Amino acid sequence: MNKVECEVVPGAGTVARRADSLAWASDQTSDVVWDTLLSCLALGDRARGAGPLLHAFAETMPADLAADAAFAVVVTDGTAGFVLRHGRVDVTLDGQPLQGGTVVPVTVTGRNIAAGDPDALRTLSDRPPTPRHDLREGAVAGAAFRWSAGTSVAAAGVLPAAAPESTPVPTPVPKLEPDAAAPDVTDAQAEATSDPEQTEFHPPPMTGGTASPAIPRNSGVLVFEDGTTATLTGDVVLGRRPEKHELVETGQAQPLVIHDPEHVLSSAHAAVHIQGNDVIVVDLDSLNGTHVAAPDARDWTKLTAGAPYPMHDGYRMLLGWTVLTYRAPD
Repeated sequence: MNKVECEVVPGAGTVARRADSLAWASDQTSDVVWDTLLSCLALGDRARGAGPLLHAFAETMPADLAADAAFAVVVTDGTAGFVLRHGRVDVTLDGQPLQGGTVVPVTVTGRNIAAGDPDALRTLSDRPPTPRHDLREGAVAGAAFRWSAGTSVAAAGVLPAAAPESTPVPTPVPKLEPDAAAPDVTDAQAEATSDPEQTEFHPPPMTGGTASPAIPRNSGVLVFEDGTTATLTGDVVLGRRPEKHELVETGQAQPLVIHDPEHVLSSAHAAVHIQGNDVIVVDLDSLNGTHVAAPDARDWTKLTAGAPYPMHDGYRMLLGWTVLTYRAPD
C-alpha cells in the first residue's frame, strides 16, 4: 500500500488540498469565505510570509458568518507555515491540540496535522490511516482530514469513487466510500501552456463590453445527467459562479451555472469555445480539474489547464462531480 498523505473522513463539510496546503470548512460556511480559503491554499509556495495575509483575513471576516460556521486552513510549504481557524473546529499536531489564537505559526516537518469537526477528528485519531480515503489534490466532501507532512506530493487529481455498474464510465460521487476505486486518469495536452494569454481560447479581453463576432446559431447542446440541456449558441463559461469571469463580464461568453452543494467546483471551472464548426473545451486552471472521455472510453483524460481540447458528438466532460455530454447539432 502507498503511504497515506491526506486521509479524509467522509461526512458533512468540505476538504480541499493544493500541494502541501489544506483547508476544511463546515457546510454552514458561506461561499465567500470558502472562496477565500481556496485562495489561501495558493500561498503555500510562500507560506512563511503568509501570516500577515491570514491575520488580515481574520480581522475582516464577514460579520454575517453563520453561528455554526467553522473552518481551518493550513498554509504550508511542507516544512513550516500558518494555521487559520474559526468556530467549532479542532486542529492537532501529532494528536496534540494546537495551542494559540486564530492564526498560529506551525512547523510540520515529519509531523501529522489534522483538522476538522471535533467529533470526526476523534474518530480519525482512533483508527490507522487508510489509502482508500487518500486525497491527492482537489476538493471533496469530508468532515475532517489528517495529513502526513514531509511526504512527496502526488500527481494532481481527486480520488473519485466508482460509479454503479449500470454506468459505462466511472463517475465520481460526492463522498469518498470505503470501497471506492479511482478511474485511470491521464494528462492530455501535456506540452500546452496554462497561461491564459497564450491559449487559443483566451484572447485579451475586449474593452467596452463588446461581444465576440457572430457564430453559428446552434453549435449543439450540453446534456446533464438529469436530462437538462443547455444549447450552445456562443462561448460559455461553466462553474459555480461563472458570471464573475472576465470573459463573461466583457460579453465574450455566457455563464452556465452548475449547482454545487459540495463545493468541488471552482467559480469559473471550464469554458466551451465555438470556433467555426469546432467545439473546444478548456480547463480554466480549476482546483479540481476538468476531465473528458470519448463515447466508448472507459477512462477519463485530465486536461492541462489552458490547453484547448476538441469535443465531438457523444464526448463527455467531468467537472467536479458533474458529467455533461456534448451533442452535436443535426
